[in-house]
Amino acid sequence: MKHLSKNATKIIRKIYDSMNDPKYFQTRGSYARIDNSDGNYMPVSVEKLFHIPTFDDHFVISHAYELNGDLMRDPEMEFAVKDGEFFPITFRQDDCGILQEVLIYRDSDGKPIRYNPRLQKDLVEFAEMWMQNINIQQKLEAI
Repeated sequence: MKHLSKNATKIIRKIYDSMNDPKYFQTRGSYARIDNSDGNYMPVSVEKLFHIPTFDDHFVISHAYELNGDLMRDPEMEFAVKDGEFFPITFRQDDCGILQEVLIYRDSDGKPIRYNPRLQKDLVEFAEMWMQNINIQQKLEAI
């Protein structure tokens, strides 16, 4: 699987590490919300998810807003971590009804039964751009 570039990895690591930063965490080590834009951009949320076999960690980054009482992800991406590298594995855009999954798992043994390398490459490209945007919008250099 393709992982994020060195530059995007630096940015996503700052977002990931915010789960342990008292300025941002809501639940230490599990959830954080970054809002350094003075209301000009949507805040960024990061949340730990369940363990995936063969990966060291699994978490989600999202922008979200509320529509008619429902939380709408705009977008949300899941990432798996292995040996310090970050791999995008899902993309979700609620207002368009999009859910894309790179890995499909079998419940019985936790091993993937399907892998979509083309989609995974596309998600890496999007995540690279998105990390740059988040870095600028949320002034992550200051973290």
